[in-house]
Amino acid sequence: MNPKKYILISMEDERSKHLADVLGNKTCKKIIELLAEKSELSEKDISDNLKLPINTVEYNLKKLIQAELLEKTKNFFWSKKGKRISTYKLSNKSIIISPKLNKINSKIKSILPVALLSGLGAVLI
Repeated sequence: MNPKKYILISMEDERSKHLADVLGNKTCKKIIELLAEKSELSEKDISDNLKLPINTVEYNLKKLIQAELLEKTKNFFWSKKGKRISTYKLSNKSIIISPKLNKINSKIKSILPVALLSGLGAVLI
């Protein structure tokens, strides 16, 4: 299954409020900036780098994952106590916010095949 490369949100959608809250949160911004530099880190690594309590990092990671700005990676490691430790990375998605979802959705669906064919043509050339 090919995951979507974009997040399409209408201004009427409840997710737009959540996304605005996350992007306005200083701690979430710090986590995003850190992961942009380091690419993949565990909760503990983020906590240590930002000098934040682990529960603050955990809370904000959940918010960022729900907003689809971060994702758990397939990579993990085992702690000394035998606990599976997940790592996190930035989602590689564009965010599209539209006043009305129906109008933008139909436009994207009509443009997307052309963009994909153009991209494929450019790769072949």
